[in-house]
Amino acid sequence: MSNFRFGTVGSPNSTPKKPGGSVGGLLRISELGLDALELGWVQSVRVTEQTCLDIRLAAQEKDVLVSVHAPYFINLNADEEEWPKSRKRLMDAAHYGNLAGATDIIFHPGSYFGKPPKEVLPLAIERLQGCVDELHAAGNPVILRPGDDG
Repeated sequence: MSNFRFGTVGSPNSTPKKPGGSVGGLLRISELGLDALELGWVQSVRVTEQTCLDIRLAAQEKDVLVSVHAPYFINLNADEEEWPKSRKRLMDAAHYGNLAGATDIIFHPGSYFGKPPKEVLPLAIERLQGCVDELHAAGNPVILRPGDDG
C-alpha cells in the first residue's frame, strides 16, 4: 500500500448540492476513489465549530486526510501593526483546522517588502516558532507548513 494520498483543493466540481460544502466534498472525494482534501480557507476562516466537527466525522468515516490552506493574507514579515492580524489568521486556521481533523496547515509566509532574505528570515522564524509553541502548549498537533505557489 502506498503512503501517498491524492485529492483536491476544495470540493470537487461534481459535489452534489446536498450535502454540499466540505462535508459533501469529502463524500464525493471518497466516491471518486481519492483520499485527501485540502480545505481552501484562502480568503478567511469562516467556519463554525459544529461544521468542523461534521467535517472531522465525515473525513474519519471515509478515511480522507484533511489539510487546510490558510488565508493568503498572512505575512511573517508584517510590520508591528499588521503582524497581530496576520498571526490571528494563521492561528484561526490552525485552531479550526484541528477541530476539522486537519493535520497540516499550508500558508504563504509573506513578502520580503524589498528587504534581503537574510534580514527577514530571523524575524519570520521567531514569529513562526512563537505560533508553533502556542499551538503545542494548547495541545494542537497540526503542522504549520509555509510554502509558495510560485
